[in-house]
Amino acid sequence: MKTIIFAVLVKIVTAQCLSCDDVLDLPLDEKVSLSALQTMSAKDIVQCLAHLGKEELPTPEADFIWKSLITFYDGIEHIPDSVLMILHWVTAAVSPEDYANMSLSNIDVVQNFGLYYKLNEAQIAAIANRVREDFAEKEPEDYTSYDLTALGQILCAFNKSEIERINPSAYKESAALIGKLERCNGDAMSGFAALAVEKRAFGPSSNWTDNIIKTVGKVADFLPKGSIKKIKNPV
Repeated sequence: MKTIIFAVLVKIVTAQCLSCDDVLDLPLDEKVSLSALQTMSAKDIVQCLAHLGKEELPTPEADFIWKSLITFYDGIEHIPDSVLMILHWVTAAVSPEDYANMSLSNIDVVQNFGLYYKLNEAQIAAIANRVREDFAEKEPEDYTSYDLTALGQILCAFNKSEIERINPSAYKESAALIGKLERCNGDAMSGFAALAVEKRAFGPSSNWTDNIIKTVGKVADFLPKGSIKKIKNPV
């Protein structure tokens, strides 16, 4: 009799626990609540990470997932690159202090942190400092357009003098993305504006076409007023 009761209890408890397969079977418009996440094992959270973080998360949910990863891997320093590169919106839960225990030498990992997750200035600054130390031992003048694309939002924490060291040709190739960076500080954008008018980029702004202005995007707002004379695009 006791065996039967125990078996029933196990079944009930198991039924209340959410697995990764259960999450993947949920309707597309149904979010996984904090209470539901708390029933998942750390292993299932790891397995479902790409799915759980694909859309913006409330702070409590993002925090719980991040802490579950730390617990599962026994410390931030042991979380593999293959996991860090798919954090997506869980990235918002990573504190500035956490980056001291993380390596950002892998460009695929850097690319995750270079996307827009509404991070605060302290978080972006911590990521940028980590990149300065870890990122393939490269200096700004060594960055390729591929590097700049991966860095993305991280570039917003660089100062003007660092930005101006970037190769104008590399900037030109990634200008469309840089021109769409969100909440980028004026110092960094002024640096990109200086690069944009270099001969190896787009040249003097007085000769820019509408297509160039569209490509450089928000960077154009940091050029001297009146320096752009909109001319008709060449046929």
